Amino acid sequence: MAIARSMVWVLVAVVLAAVTGTAPAGEDGVVFPFVAGTTWTYAGTVKWTPPDHGRPRSGSVRWTSEVADAFDDGDVAGALLDGGVWDLAWSSPEVHAARYAVLRVRTRYYLIYDDARATFAAVKASGRKALPPNLEQEAWFDAPLTPGRLLRPNDVAPRVDTRYGWSIAKTARSAYALTYLTLPDEEKLTLVPGVGITSFAYVHHGTIAEANVHLIAYHRGGIR
Repeated sequence: MAIARSMVWVLVAVVLAAVTGTAPAGEDGVVFPFVAGTTWTYAGTVKWTPPDHGRPRSGSVRWTSEVADAFDDGDVAGALLDGGVWDLAWSSPEVHAARYAVLRVRTRYYLIYDDARATFAAVKASGRKALPPNLEQEAWFDAPLTPGRLLRPNDVAPRVDTRYGWSIAKTARSAYALTYLTLPDEEKLTLVPGVGITSFAYVHHGTIAEANVHLIAYHRGGIR
């Protein structure tokens, strides 16, 4: 049932993109829309453990992520996100939206968690010369998305398994599943080129922390 719901929301996102003229012409299309004002609204469920480590709780959640600022200079592009699905990984009723930056350098995409605002501002102002020296530790995926590809941060030692790296699988027409596994937790999201993230799931194997959300509304900035 969960897989069926996920595929439904993926198809909704593809249709929305096609209607608004934002669907990619092919697999080489821009994966993430670097357009200010673009928003994604997600709905689903979360589980969390209270600060006093009492009985785990669960509830429904509705979450919106917005591109607060963006630029695309061809060789380098960036989006500053106000809120992201990653905020829901350790969610609670008190969770607040954090800032994230998505950068593209040629065909490689990077996801910046720390100092996102400062990193985005520097690269927007100065381009490639302002890219942080440890950027490869934030590597996310390469475009076009290729099933079976595994991309690890450059500070992760070689391994015989797929842990500690982003692995890619094809899930549906124009949709790809990206999974990141570690010993304590696992994260899985669905990407539709031209739309962005259409689902997100997180599970922590120790202290209870879970999230499972799907896209319910998408708006590309600049389109009324």
